[in-house]
Amino acid sequence: MNVTQVLSGAGPHDAITTEALVFRRYFQQWGWGGSDHAARVAPGLNGSIVDLDRLRPSRDDVLLIHHSAAAPRLGELLALPNPKLVLYHNVTPAGWLWDHAPIVALHCALGREQLPELIAAADIAAADSEFNAAELRGLGARRTEVIPLLVDPERLGSPPDGDDRPRSGPPTVLFVGRLSPHKRQDEVIRAFALYRQHRAPDARLVLVGDPITTAYGERLRGLAERLAPGAIAIESGLDPRELGQRYREADAFLCLSAHEGFCIPLIEAFHFGVPVIARPNGAIPETVGDAALLVEDDDLAVVAELLHLVVTDPELRRELRHRGRRRLEAFAPDIVADRLRSAVAATVAAARARRSGSPRMAGAQ
Repeated sequence: MNVTQVLSGAGPHDAITTEALVFRRYFQQWGWGGSDHAARVAPGLNGSIVDLDRLRPSRDDVLLIHHSAAAPRLGELLALPNPKLVLYHNVTPAGWLWDHAPIVALHCALGREQLPELIAAADIAAADSEFNAAELRGLGARRTEVIPLLVDPERLGSPPDGDDRPRSGPPTVLFVGRLSPHKRQDEVIRAFALYRQHRAPDARLVLVGDPITTAYGERLRGLAERLAPGAIAIESGLDPRELGQRYREADAFLCLSAHEGFCIPLIEAFHFGVPVIARPNGAIPETVGDAALLVEDDDLAVVAELLHLVVTDPELRRELRHRGRRRLEAFAPDIVADRLRSAVAATVAAARARRSGSPRMAGAQ
């Protein structure tokens, strides 16, 4: 069997790209061939994912279409007779982006407009969270599969030894995610400034992520210097070893995102035993289960007080670490790989039924 993956875009620090490369390793282990393509390929991938113009699938190749933004040549792709498995990773609502990154906003708006066409052509419609699958069903998908993002936190290194070791040094708050308006790093900065002002004057905040635009990154840096001069580091382009070290140094992980379709850094925080505070938006409650403190209060002073609690309360920290490590079991790579393999098999069966003129057994329509 051959599985050909198609991505909207690919880059060396992109979560979907990373997942597609891990998928490829599983396909190779299973004795499957195929190739990986993207409409937009950033430097740094060393030929592992190539331009969509080089796509030449045979008739029986399964097309695994990762959808997260506008996909050029989509009509041409969907017109192919191949079995088609769509894996929806969510598209950020464009309203968050028009004022700061209009080109990205356009890609997102067009990507959402393409969803009904994708659903209509797919033999199987899948998503990486139930939150995203519900959106597919709302657009007419009759059957959906959930294939969680394949997270490999071990690539960042091992967690530190000694969960009960006493804290030392200034408390460090961490958030990892693209520097983008919907991730609300601005709110993280404001909550941290309150925490530092009232509870921990020596505290540090580390924000890790590539900026959606250079201007937006500079805007966040300016806010950081106004509210907590010298106390906030904003870092981009870290390699896995460096990112793992940021998790090891963190005392709390603070996620105030307004929209998330999954949120891999939450799983990485659990791996490193970092207590998580998050807003229950999008797929976040589904991702964290009972392993995080979820805060619905818009008052950032409440968030600041929760930071103080998770940093200073040893019993709470131990409980959150325990729950986080238990939550990791739901996203074990072998569990996700089994779901992926089953979805590919179901796609092949549905395509055969489609070709034979039988009613679709597993279709998205």
